[in-house]
Amino acid sequence: MSGTDTGHGLRTALLTLLALIAFAANSVLCRLALATGAIDAASFTTVRLVSGAVALWLILALTGKLGTPRARGS
Repeated sequence: MSGTDTGHGLRTALLTLLALIAFAANSVLCRLALATGAIDAASFTTVRLVSGAVALWLILALTGKLGTPRARGS
């Protein structure tokens, strides 16, 4: 096993940990928003769907993959 393999494994572990923390934080924030009555469920869902669509669009725009799909041959 070379040093780059270890670095790749560590990077994967750290990104996995970051994703787990983000999911946990998301759950806590959702419960707080809905439990306190700060927003109703339908509005909350709408905000989440729109913000998810905007985030996806931003990721695609920043990676240069935004646009029409290209036809690929077999």
